[in-house]
Amino acid sequence: MTQLRPWRVTGSRIVLADRWIRVRADTCIAPSGDVVDPFYVLEYADWVHVVALTDDDRLVMNRQYRHGAGEIHLELPGGVMDAEDADPVAAGRREFLEETGHGAREFRQVASLRPNPATHTNRVHTVLALGATPIGVQSFDNGEEIAVELIPVPEVLRVIREGEVQQSTHVASLLLALAAAGRIAF
Repeated sequence: MTQLRPWRVTGSRIVLADRWIRVRADTCIAPSGDVVDPFYVLEYADWVHVVALTDDDRLVMNRQYRHGAGEIHLELPGGVMDAEDADPVAAGRREFLEETGHGAREFRQVASLRPNPATHTNRVHTVLALGATPIGVQSFDNGEEIAVELIPVPEVLRVIREGEVQQSTHVASLLLALAAAGRIAF
């Protein structure tokens, strides 16, 4: 079996930096001796997804416009973890309230995955919220407009299969959190 080794970085420069992303161009040497230059790395803050269930067995989801796709998508509440967030659960609680106007009786972390380890530095954290209920009003970021939808949990797999949830990391978060909640098995 081949012994795999990481690339050696011999140089690095930031080619774009703003509040959402930093793009880094690395000069790398692969174990084979091949030079890979530039190799672009996207430095994002960590993200959080909230899979929130109501006591009457509905999933709290968002429908919103996504400019990269140019389409309106059905998604999980969530977003970028702020530096002030103590942990993914705190970030999930904050994002859930901001985007949906809901709170929940219980929040717990289910998983941390990497959305694209080939080029992204960040993780996406999945938080399960149980006992979700409206407690306030939505508070949108600049350019954000979100419609909250309550999807019956028995319909979630159909919604995924039929392509209504297009964001692959949201599908992973849904499946992992619903399994953690005992609502599906795989």
